[in-house]
Amino acid sequence: MQNTIQLPKDLYDAVRKKALLRKTSPENLVVEWLSEWLNDDEEAQTEWLTALKAEAEAFARLKPGLMPEYAGQYVAIYGGEVIGSGEDEFALLRDIHQQYGPIPCCIDRVDDLPLRKVRITSMWKARS
Repeated sequence: MQNTIQLPKDLYDAVRKKALLRKTSPENLVVEWLSEWLNDDEEAQTEWLTALKAEAEAFARLKPGLMPEYAGQYVAIYGGEVIGSGEDEFALLRDIHQQYGPIPCCIDRVDDLPLRKVRITSMWKARS
């Protein structure tokens, strides 16, 4: 089964020119680009979650040693190190994003309570 996607004329013309340079059809070029983009997106999500898990594991290892300096505060862990701290986790996240951009860091509270278990749900894609 094939579907039709309508593109604005200027966008289609740009795709057609690229396709001519690559000696392929515009349709094949768009399919190639979309396939690459979707695969890259899945790989990026997997890399992000793997990195986030590593930062959460680093927090668990570091937590006992963080108590003297950061007890009762939230800390941000990135690269296995504390990169920020504060009283409010959302303000800390905002500060981290402003300073470093969107990075996979672990932000958690330094206290005597056992570590939280968090369930991260994933998106399901329908495949035809």
